[in-house]
Amino acid sequence: MKLVFVLSMFVAGCDTSAAEDETCAAMCQELVETCEFAAYPSYESCTQGCAYSRKEGGDMERESACILKAECDEFAVIDCEHAYGPGGTELGGKK
Repeated sequence: MKLVFVLSMFVAGCDTSAAEDETCAAMCQELVETCEFAAYPSYESCTQGCAYSRKEGGDMERESACILKAECDEFAVIDCEHAYGPGGTELGGKK
């Protein structure tokens, strides 16, 4: 349940400019197609969330690399979001 909440916060954005972004594309392919996380109803919602996170100050390159390394481990994916998403702990934010 916690994973669904955290990941749904990630996909809440509505900016579609990330659809062509390779970083978001690789991360979303992993999350939607490979891992099949229920928090991502579609590839498009994932790329929108990625664009939103980038707009809000997230380091999407580092987050994507972290998620790919996590190999579908739900807790590791959450840790990636906490570390590199907007306000992330690796970015000097308060989480």
